[in-house]
Amino acid sequence: MTNLQRTRKSENECVSIRAIEDEAAAVFAFLDATATRRGRAHWEWKYRLQRPGTPAGFCWYDDDGSIAGSIGLMPTTLHTSAQTIAAAWFVDWHVAAPKRGNGIGSQLLQRAEAEPGLLCTLHGSAQARRLLPHLGWHCALAPATWVLPLTARCVATWSQRRLPRWVQPLADPIGSSIAAYFRPQAPPPRADLALVDVERLPDSYDAVWQARAPEFAPLMQRGAVDLNWFCADDPDGGYSLRLLRQDGEVAGHLIWRIDVDAHGLRRGRIVDLLWPRARADIAEWLVANAAWRLQEAEADYVDIVVSVPDLGATVRRCRFIRSRPLRLWYHHLPPGTPPPDHWYITYFDCDRAYR
Repeated sequence: MTNLQRTRKSENECVSIRAIEDEAAAVFAFLDATATRRGRAHWEWKYRLQRPGTPAGFCWYDDDGSIAGSIGLMPTTLHTSAQTIAAAWFVDWHVAAPKRGNGIGSQLLQRAEAEPGLLCTLHGSAQARRLLPHLGWHCALAPATWVLPLTARCVATWSQRRLPRWVQPLADPIGSSIAAYFRPQAPPPRADLALVDVERLPDSYDAVWQARAPEFAPLMQRGAVDLNWFCADDPDGGYSLRLLRQDGEVAGHLIWRIDVDAHGLRRGRIVDLLWPRARADIAEWLVANAAWRLQEAEADYVDIVVSVPDLGATVRRCRFIRSRPLRLWYHHLPPGTPPPDHWYITYFDCDRAYR
């Protein structure tokens, strides 16, 4: 097929693609049926339909008037040392089972690619990871999940999944000893640092974010509006927000939550943190505090996504183990954009695709 034929084919089929905002009720019912049943309140929170600018995503209408697929977009901004770049994560990329293999998913993605700015996603389903390279997408492997096991139950579950059957009887009896080695101690209090519980971040936090952004660039937007939307306003709840105070002044934040993973384990997750980046001791104090608090909340393990060397060194000192890479997929980079292997990425960036 020539490029002209591809263009005409795309133009003819684009009449089937509509913005999610125009068909929200039908799209949310489709997602409940094909993705996961979360309910309209969840989807309205996630897609922020009234937000101006980039569309919330696109859906494919079939000839019979039913929705055959959809792709969601979660707009943000990439801050680099030289500029800000419009960006979006693509999420909830689904096609109804009877319609798969007909190119609907690819055309929805191409429509999302046509939006201005940078489009990317993190990890993705096994099917997406197989398909994206064939659609011209590239992969960065700097982000990785690091894990801190806390209980013998966690060690036993891990050994059952990862170790050969003949080794498991040897691993199970020493699970308590292994967990005891990794279990964090309460970090010593510091006169210059404090964590303050808040239900949501105040508007004044934007000044702190603006001061931190150049230190952490390249990174995605982390102002009060974004953090409150993702954490404080999540209808499912579960996020704990802390302001970091250094010598009495707000200097950063720390966010964590607990949920239950696919194996029934209580997972503590360090969602996001910002601190005066030149101070590695403060980063270690924050990670140690989060791990300790999550242990006190009876988490079976703690995990965190890390993409930059200094935070990697910090979590290693706190006895976290690098578990697996998280693929950061991108289609193309606007001129002047640093490669994604240099971006500061945490669960705040990738968790949104799965919430």
